[in-house]
Amino acid sequence: MNHQAAVPPPGTFGPQDHPSMEAIVSSAWVLLESQITPFTEVMAIPGDIYRALDAGGKKFIARNFMSYVGKNVLYCRDGTGNDRYFLGNPRSFLRGGGTIVSVQGTEPFWMIRSNTTILEAAAAHLGVAVPPKEKKIPRPPNAYILYRKERHNVVRDAHPGITNNEISQVLGAAWNAESREVRQKYKEMSDNIKKALYEQHPDYQYRPRKPSEKKRRGRRTASTDEEIEHDSDELAKPSFAD
Repeated sequence: MNHQAAVPPPGTFGPQDHPSMEAIVSSAWVLLESQITPFTEVMAIPGDIYRALDAGGKKFIARNFMSYVGKNVLYCRDGTGNDRYFLGNPRSFLRGGGTIVSVQGTEPFWMIRSNTTILEAAAAHLGVAVPPKEKKIPRPPNAYILYRKERHNVVRDAHPGITNNEISQVLGAAWNAESREVRQKYKEMSDNIKKALYEQHPDYQYRPRKPSEKKRRGRRTASTDEEIEHDSDELAKPSFAD
């Protein structure tokens, strides 16, 4: 399969060679899947691709994306006027000042009107330059974080009512009991993610959050997680040898 093939717009083919919907959906997913990283929460879909999909194709794309993010998702139109759509969890759309506007007869619109946007608009009216806000780059996950994320939902589903702190304790004990081979597998996954991040952001440096920014957590659980993550960091230090 050619991974670079774009979804053809309607009218490009004659009746005898018009691609099947299955082929369109398959090509669309190959293109969209290339966006996905461990940090992806919202997927962007060009307008021509979205319109080429039927209802079943859109459900297929949504279910595939749900398997990555582990959350329910919905489609939204770009509220800025660009010809594109987005697929993501509602909470991801609302984060950072986002707004979802429902319009009868069509998909909801996603618009972002943050304080920064308002400030920039006011500054432009006054002729004042506003320095761009520094974009915070997420810290790449270490081996234990990847292990915990992969198993979090499994433990939660197997034990209804269990708290996140209790899940962390269960998975922390499981991680400590894992073989060297299993831990090495997640170390290699972590190294690959870190390598990709440093290639994209060569000047990246991890900056710990201020105490005032951290959420309150149980002292015992927090201490356990910190010890595990420290050990995992030691195991998962990347080696970028050629």
